[in-house]
Amino acid sequence: MAFRYPIPPQVVDSIETHINYTIDRLIGVLNFRRIELLEKVRNAREDKKANELERQQMINQLTEAKANMNEILRQNPLQSMQERIVIEMEERLRNLRKNNPAETQFVWRCDTRDFETSISRLGEIVEIFVDIPDYAAFRMPTVAVGKKGSSPGELYNPFGVAIAEATNQIFVANFDNNRVEIFSDTGEYLNQLGAGQLYKPYGIAIHKENVYISSSSEHTVSKFDLTDMSLDWRIGGYGSDNGQLNSPRQLSTDPIGRVFIADCNNNRISVHDSQLIHIRNIKHQSMSLPFDVKVSHNRVFVLCPDNNPCMHVITLEGDKLQSLITSAQGIDTLRPWFFCIDRLNNFVLSELNSHSIRIFSPEGHLLHTIGSEGHQQGMFCRPRGIGITPNKRLVCVSDNQDYGIQFFY
Repeated sequence: MAFRYPIPPQVVDSIETHINYTIDRLIGVLNFRRIELLEKVRNAREDKKANELERQQMINQLTEAKANMNEILRQNPLQSMQERIVIEMEERLRNLRKNNPAETQFVWRCDTRDFETSISRLGEIVEIFVDIPDYAAFRMPTVAVGKKGSSPGELYNPFGVAIAEATNQIFVANFDNNRVEIFSDTGEYLNQLGAGQLYKPYGIAIHKENVYISSSSEHTVSKFDLTDMSLDWRIGGYGSDNGQLNSPRQLSTDPIGRVFIADCNNNRISVHDSQLIHIRNIKHQSMSLPFDVKVSHNRVFVLCPDNNPCMHVITLEGDKLQSLITSAQGIDTLRPWFFCIDRLNNFVLSELNSHSIRIFSPEGHLLHTIGSEGHQQGMFCRPRGIGITPNKRLVCVSDNQDYGIQFFY
């Protein structure tokens, strides 16, 4: 049997009071959370508004700067300091040439190491005077040696020439004698290289103790070590694959020792490291049967005798910058085989058809002509390899019977 007892009124009141207190407290907490959330939303909106304002201000500043830059470029379209320097240097160079046509003494090219150094150290454009050969005075050679023959120091159908800058020694590819002859810069016979190891040497290039010699007949390039005059390595072989060659002609090296080979019948320049490992090929549609190549900074100068113009300036990536030297100046048809570049960026070419040396300005204008056809001293018979020593001596070889190598200084 169950008994029920009524709940006392004071207990009911106490429970109701507690419930109401709990509800009020929950409502207070909820209100506090709502106010806190609203505050965060309000702050986020203000931050977004501030960020948007800052972003708009930045856009306005960039737009204004772009407009100012466009106005500057509209008034002065030069877009780089190098272009400004080049134009100023060209203007000074033109003035100097106008006043002293036979004694151009101004270096302006911005891609030469000496000129870059002078600008970076002094913080301003400066004039650099350099010594170059006096081509106008080269009527007769100072020294002429190398008569036709097969004895040491004699030449039989010589081709390429290279100069060891550390010693001023002259290396001559003695084609039909199957060796390289070495002379001093005064014409004294010193030594020979590659006897019994070379066949029909054609082109030569030197970098420090490394001598690179091409054989167009064997389609090879050989590397010799000057310290012991030994053959280190040989590459090539007839073909068009990377590392193969097809009638390689003259070659050249750059300051870091890369070897650039005029791969004639492949219509390209084959580039190798100092150990003759193939790196890349440089090709361009205007490069047809290249005979000679020179490298200056990031430019490659390629001589193509069968082209008019015949000198092509190409980047290392194969983009053509310009073509120079034509036969449209009232001179006979040009057919140069070899060339070098002096310190004023003039092109010095051995010219086959006129049997002479021709000097062209960097713009391709004829400046001087040295020599004529014949077998006397000061004359040439099919002049070929040519070079300039560090002490301004011009060297050229030809098929002259008595004076196969001639020195002008």
